[in-house]
Amino acid sequence: MEELFAFQRFLEDEDEAFVARCQRAAIDKLQTLYPERRLTVYDRLTLGIETDSWYSDTGTDTYELGLVDHEIPAIRNTRDGEVLTFRLP
Repeated sequence: MEELFAFQRFLEDEDEAFVARCQRAAIDKLQTLYPERRLTVYDRLTLGIETDSWYSDTGTDTYELGLVDHEIPAIRNTRDGEVLTFRLP
């Protein structure tokens, strides 16, 4: 049985234009949620944002770009699995 609201990370060969739109929207989402924190773009599918969480070993939370239910753009925190959805402009 397939999990309801399942996050699926983008694959490396995903449509570049679509991933670029998602990346820009994800950056906007993170900067809105954490306006004073440093954001790092590791590659086209991975972002990092500075965190003060006691559970972070590096001081940075890493997020993967992908989709929820194969249609809703989202990012997933690799440390705790939290998924944040966002709208595309």
